[in-house]
Amino acid sequence: MKETPSGLPLSGEGQTPKLLAISSPGGHWIQLTRLCKGLEDRYAIVYAMPAALFGASKALGEQKVYSVTDVSADDKWRLIPCSLQILYILLKERPKAILSTGAAPGAIAIWLGSFLGIRTIWVDSIANVKQLSKAGRLAQKRADVFLTQWEHLSDGHSILYKGAVL
Repeated sequence: MKETPSGLPLSGEGQTPKLLAISSPGGHWIQLTRLCKGLEDRYAIVYAMPAALFGASKALGEQKVYSVTDVSADDKWRLIPCSLQILYILLKERPKAILSTGAAPGAIAIWLGSFLGIRTIWVDSIANVKQLSKAGRLAQKRADVFLTQWEHLSDGHSILYKGAVL
């Protein structure tokens, strides 16, 4: 399968490949939407975000947007509904790749996507200056491409630094 310079797969001729972009609210979402702006001309981007962000989804225009349950380390019981929602989205949309900036919903998508043979890309949040995020450490085990926004956190092999989003 052919790939773009960023490592994202290209679909067959005449088809626009789908990219699932998923994140938690706040800085994660801001970073994700900034990344996606540069990809919109090459990919049909499908967004997944917690319901709390649905007001922000109006700025996405014609893009397809799904709601997922937000989950964190404080409310692990929400992992099950969030996982089922993400699995539904993956099976329905069949994206060629998943891009996430965190946190837990993105890590879940990376894990599920990896088991379904979907290319996965994680960009750890710029807020994680001293170490990788907890969700990032979980995603690192399954992500095809793992990026940090801090050069000193890169190991040059499995954790790559290519610059910062913000």
